[in-house]
Amino acid sequence: MSETDVARRPEHMTAGREHDQFYEHLTQRNRGLIAGDEQQHLRTATVLVAGCGSIGGAVVEPLVRLGAETLRLAEPDTFELHNLNRQNGVLTDVGVNKAVALAARARAINPHAAIQVETRGVVPETVEPLLDGAALVIDGIDVTTSRALSCKRLLHVRAHERGVPVISGYDIAGVQMVLVHDYRDPRVAVLGGRLGADRPTPLEPLPFLARVVPLHVLPPEIIPTLERRARGEDVDFPQLGYTAGAFGVIAARVALDLLEGRRVRRRIVLDVHQLSRPSRIAARGVAP
Repeated sequence: MSETDVARRPEHMTAGREHDQFYEHLTQRNRGLIAGDEQQHLRTATVLVAGCGSIGGAVVEPLVRLGAETLRLAEPDTFELHNLNRQNGVLTDVGVNKAVALAARARAINPHAAIQVETRGVVPETVEPLLDGAALVIDGIDVTTSRALSCKRLLHVRAHERGVPVISGYDIAGVQMVLVHDYRDPRVAVLGGRLGADRPTPLEPLPFLARVVPLHVLPPEIIPTLERRARGEDVDFPQLGYTAGAFGVIAARVALDLLEGRRVRRRIVLDVHQLSRPSRIAARGVAP
């Protein structure tokens, strides 16, 4: 896997400064909330972000601002205009590979960050090199196509074999569901045991989501879309920027905890819409 240079070092920011001095200034306001050894663990850990769309793309910047300096970004797709409602690209990124664009943004924050880009994404030829030496995986691989789901399963199977923890995210209307698969524990099955590592048949989006996402987590506003897709209609899954962004907030903290060996919840669900509604209305589970 080759490293791709995608951003020039801003000399006016770093000229005459040693790397350690720069890092001390960058993470200065973390002190008192993140211990020194925790900060160093995050700094030196290799984090693989598999899929750089609405989920994976949401965590890159929070991790870099928190102090992560060694990232691998794997993504085969380029930004399209309709991505910009929820993904961390800008208009000039349209047509640019998502991992390449995010690497440039990360280096604009920390020009010393060691960032590798794999524009083939997670496929059989790349999965092993991507996982080599990785301490943690962020799984943002798409769940809307059978091909992407096969790549997601492959990633989890290989991470499970290596004992590398994986943080996955699912944004469903106003709900962000984070699933933590701590494969360092041999008792933890691939994808929670819901699919089976050797399942021979292709994965399809609706059956996959039905197995992975508990029914009570589904927000009522997504049901019409699911019904239309179940009837065979070719409709997109609606997605929102603030729901995707919530994954970056949650996953950055979970990543820090996992790197420190702290126990975390296996499933974290944040319903942004319900949180914003008065309690009386939220209890009914419908919009006002």
